[in-house]
Amino acid sequence: MSKVKHTIHYSKLKLARIRAGISQQELSDRSGVPVKSIGNLEQLRRDINRCRVDIVFRLAQALGCSMEDLLDLEKISYKNE
Repeated sequence: MSKVKHTIHYSKLKLARIRAGISQQELSDRSGVPVKSIGNLEQLRRDINRCRVDIVFRLAQALGCSMEDLLDLEKISYKNE
């Protein structure tokens, strides 16, 4: 029987939260963003690149990082390129 290799993709939000050493609930308390929304973003069920800018800003402030640290910049396409 062969082993199946699984690729695990973590959102930048989840990695930043783990580095900060806080729970989803604590991030919610600090940022004002609902825990359910944070969970959806972390599990990639919701695209953080499509979030309102104020949500990304509040998450970044609560985590002590920049907004760019949370966005998946590789997925953003620019119309003028």
